[in-house]
Amino acid sequence: MAKTNPYQRNVYALLMHIFGFVLLLEWILPLRDVTDTDNLYVFVVFLLISFSMSFLQILPILSFFVHLGFMFYFLHVLYMLEFTFLGKSWFAYLYQDIKYNMGIIWSADWGGMTGLFRSMLLFILLWLISYLVIYWILYRKQMLMFVIITITYVALLDTFTAYVGSGAIVRLIIVGLSIVGFVHMERIKEREGVYKNNRLLLGWGLPLIAFILLSATAGYLSPKAAPIWPDPVPFLTGIGNGEGGAGTGVRKIGYGENDSRLGGPFVPDDSVVFQTEQIRTHYWRVETKDIYTGKGWDSSEGEQNLLKRGLNDQVSWFTDSVKTYAVSATLKMEKTYPHINYPLGLTEVQAEGAELRVNDSTEKITTIDENGDAVKLEEYEVKYNFPRFYIEDLKAVEPGTAAESKEEFVERYTQLPDSMPGRVRDLALEITDPYPSRFDKVKAVERYFRSNEFEYETTDVAVPTGDQDYVDQFLFETMKGYCDNFSTAMVALLRSIDIPARWVKGYTEGEFVDVAENSRRIFEVTNNNAHSWVEVYFPGVGWVTYEPTSGFSNPYSFVYQSAEENVGEDGEEQTPEQPESPQTEEPERPELDPAQEEGAGGTTSSGNTFDLSLSFKSFLLFLAVVTIVGGILFLGRHKWLPYYYILRYKGKSDVFNRAYPALLRQLHAVGMPRQDGQTLREYAKYVDRHFETSDMQALTANYERVLYRGNSSEKEWEKSVELWENLIKKTSS
Repeated sequence: MAKTNPYQRNVYALLMHIFGFVLLLEWILPLRDVTDTDNLYVFVVFLLISFSMSFLQILPILSFFVHLGFMFYFLHVLYMLEFTFLGKSWFAYLYQDIKYNMGIIWSADWGGMTGLFRSMLLFILLWLISYLVIYWILYRKQMLMFVIITITYVALLDTFTAYVGSGAIVRLIIVGLSIVGFVHMERIKEREGVYKNNRLLLGWGLPLIAFILLSATAGYLSPKAAPIWPDPVPFLTGIGNGEGGAGTGVRKIGYGENDSRLGGPFVPDDSVVFQTEQIRTHYWRVETKDIYTGKGWDSSEGEQNLLKRGLNDQVSWFTDSVKTYAVSATLKMEKTYPHINYPLGLTEVQAEGAELRVNDSTEKITTIDENGDAVKLEEYEVKYNFPRFYIEDLKAVEPGTAAESKEEFVERYTQLPDSMPGRVRDLALEITDPYPSRFDKVKAVERYFRSNEFEYETTDVAVPTGDQDYVDQFLFETMKGYCDNFSTAMVALLRSIDIPARWVKGYTEGEFVDVAENSRRIFEVTNNNAHSWVEVYFPGVGWVTYEPTSGFSNPYSFVYQSAEENVGEDGEEQTPEQPESPQTEEPERPELDPAQEEGAGGTTSSGNTFDLSLSFKSFLLFLAVVTIVGGILFLGRHKWLPYYYILRYKGKSDVFNRAYPALLRQLHAVGMPRQDGQTLREYAKYVDRHFETSDMQALTANYERVLYRGNSSEKEWEKSVELWENLIKKTSS
């Protein structure tokens, strides 16, 4: 008996595609909790499309273009709505982004990749993995290892991150055991030569699923002992902290005002400082410091100025040439301080019962009452301009202009102690000499900490003794530390080659916890999120954030403007029309404030914005069109599939072993299935009686000569191709 094609579009294949989809879904869902990835629905839909293409066995070239089209469309919705979809400027922007990221990859600066490029890589990865999962299940029939890896992945995330994987583990046990059970059944069928037996699938599958569901339910409902090791994270991160190291106490992480002596280990503290409702993800500033002492940081004396309602006339972080989006956020304090936390680009603070003062040196904003006494706020709102930095502008800056024309400014932000060892400047020159522009020099220094042997460490961290310099010790001796080490070292390297830079402290964006009723995202910021980073001055642009610390990513994007200069040539609008009211059709995306500037439409995984109503409606329209076209093609497949098979096999030589099973599948699809136990000759007579020909018997005789006698497949196919073509055409009539 002929062995049929290993892939059959039947109930078993459908179940395996569903199980494979659920299995990969458990890899995607935790990304929202453990990374800054947003809009996960596009990746889920793409994965669903990929598995659907596989199950329907769509023509490979057609499947390729469907995958490519959906990937491009989703990237357009997330990052490039300001361009016409697939227009000239659209492709120009995509090309520039890919070109930029190729350089980032070459320099191994993985944290510097743009959100668009990361999303594209994730789409391609899902595309490949979905194919491999189906290949492992249906063809290799080996899936146990991938199931174990998936369960281990979820268990590790549940243990060491904020992700709660209890439900995922239950789903994985059910799906994993089902896959292993059904795959084992297929191996038995293959070994015994049973290729078509629906009763076996039913008799095996129903008891298997019932047993798995019963076991999972019993395990879920049964009482469980408390964990012997409730939380391993503090233990693992605190190894070595107990004795206090080289004469220094072990500090607890969090915001503190005294930075005059940096270094030494610290222990984590997950105490909540504040919660935010926001659209954007970014760092929260508290203050900057400009005097490096060799041991830590101090600040110049500044004046305390009463803060007006708007800050535009008092504090400026970047010039009007920087493209920005007006957004806002609300902070609810769990630990109150007599100062506020705010993002770069702050324009306004709304707080009841307090006046605000800003220190023009540290840019720290303190809160006072009408008598001038310090007051601690429990809740306030900040409005700010979120920047988008163009690489061309940053590369084109002219040193010595704008604020750098003032000697006082340059001296202040290039200050270094006289005791600074000369090898620090030598290292800075070695890193930056190959690059002509300030932007490239700064990026080279930032990359240096990621591409060398620097290690993020919080426990085994040295403290400089005697005349030892804090930066010199980190750069040339220990090469390990936390954010204070990395950020201070970067500032010192830049200042040593006369690039103005300053040290900034505050908090990272925190951890995503929920979606508010107004569709904004809620983040929880703890003491563990206390952080320090770098701001570099670019004449004509302003202060630009950089992130040298290993394991952290810059919350602000650097993009090419050249791809946007030709927007008008395609007749595109540069900014979407402002909605009249907040949109709520997609609850996982942030809702807009009507007072916000044009273009601020929602959040994406890279921080770009788009008009929510436009993108969601256009996505639904696009999905509806694809669904309708796909439905028509699927329902009418009996009409066009024969011609696809003719196109695929006619004119080729060694294809008899694939063309004949394809004819059997097509006959089965049009209502002439081959019965269990029916030989090929018996089935051929049945087909010929139906079509009133003898073509099927002649074709089958030639096929058996290839199968059993070992005759030349090419010669027999040459004699049979016309018979095969006549029969497969009849199936479409």
